[in-house]
Amino acid sequence: LTLLVSTLLGLNLYTYKKYKKTNEALSKTQGSEVNNKEDNKELEEIKLRLKAKEEELIEKEQILLSRDKLLNEKLEKILKTEKEKDEIQTELKSKEKLIQDKLESVAGMTMDEARKMLEEKVKDEMKSWISRKIKESEELIRMEAEERARQILIECMLDASTDYVAETTTTVITIEDENLKGKLIGKEGRNIRTFERLTGVDLIIDEIPNQVTISCFDPIRREVAALAIKKLLSDGRVHPGSIEETVEKVKKDILKEIKKTGEEILYEVGIDGLPGGIVMLLGRFKYRFSYGQNLVKHTLETVKIGERLATELKANTKVVKLACLLHDIGKVVPEEGKQHHHISAEIARKYFPNNELLANAIEAHHFDIEAKSIEAEIVRISDAISGARPGARRDNYEDYIKRIRALEDISNKQKGVKESFAIYAGREIRVIVKPEETTDEDLEIIAYNIAKEIEETQNYPGVIKVSVIREVRVTAEAK
Repeated sequence: LTLLVSTLLGLNLYTYKKYKKTNEALSKTQGSEVNNKEDNKELEEIKLRLKAKEEELIEKEQILLSRDKLLNEKLEKILKTEKEKDEIQTELKSKEKLIQDKLESVAGMTMDEARKMLEEKVKDEMKSWISRKIKESEELIRMEAEERARQILIECMLDASTDYVAETTTTVITIEDENLKGKLIGKEGRNIRTFERLTGVDLIIDEIPNQVTISCFDPIRREVAALAIKKLLSDGRVHPGSIEETVEKVKKDILKEIKKTGEEILYEVGIDGLPGGIVMLLGRFKYRFSYGQNLVKHTLETVKIGERLATELKANTKVVKLACLLHDIGKVVPEEGKQHHHISAEIARKYFPNNELLANAIEAHHFDIEAKSIEAEIVRISDAISGARPGARRDNYEDYIKRIRALEDISNKQKGVKESFAIYAGREIRVIVKPEETTDEDLEIIAYNIAKEIEETQNYPGVIKVSVIREVRVTAEAK
């Protein structure tokens, strides 16, 4: 404002000086131009305008001087206020320093120490808060993950639900006429002995009316025996020759049924192009039970569960399905000294030599082999879900099967043995030897060796009878 006032005063002063110079110049020229009336008139008008301008400038100058005075007064007030403000701030700082000194004296620490302590306290509180929030978030995520996993498993089990057939070790055949029991027994028990020797089952013919019971741990043998009995009774001719012929024919029919079952399993799971050897092994699932759970049902359920889990987890669905399909195939290929999942893996490596991912997924499903992929973990879970269903399995049945099969394995590994059958629920081992490789004197040695090894290696109730049979048959044709 001071600069503006100075500028305006300078302009007024310049205008006034110019006006005086012009007036003096006009006065000098007035005498020489008296005679010129027009010029005089013009000069008069100029004088009037200059006078009016002079008055206007004087008025503005007065206004500016008044404003300048007012501004100076305000400036003095502002300076005075700032000075008072500075004095108050200085006083406040002095009092603040005094208060700070008193607080430090009372607290026993300096301000920097108090600030540091406060920062540490805030940090600790923030850490605690963050830790609590993280824990809450983890708990929430875990609960949601468990709920989602539970929902996935429920959906898998619903999609894969199948019926279960409780397996027993007997098959009951209903006959129409009680007199047919006499035909099955034959003269001096000749027919029943031939039938049991050829089929490897225990044929129970007792007082129960219209029923014949077939007892054997091997479901395929029971099936062969049941079909053979039905055919024999239907034909009416029951003697050792017809029994042998019928049993051989039924065994061939069973092979066809096994192949058909294997093809049906592949169709059910949507897999094709597998080798014929695998198809035949899969077909044997129909007659195989694991802890009382039918192997076909268990396998189909495992495949469905595995496929659903693989889809949810973005895994290799093809590998999971095939691994679930083959994971128990070793159960129908009994091999002494090896567990079924290791046998299953060997079969997978044989038919799929360049697919180690598949082999590992199969052999790792009983946790004794490390699972090297998510596919292997899915197979484990699927197998466990299918087998863990309450009532789906019975542990004692599998123990019984292992014990009976062990007795047959001991007999079969003896030199000269053709085949052996554990009958009467494992209380007797019936061993058939090759007549061309053994003599009658060898029978006692074979029976002794089998009985001794059973005593040394097996746990069993009661007594096990070992019967060794050597039969020489000569066939001639009269033409």
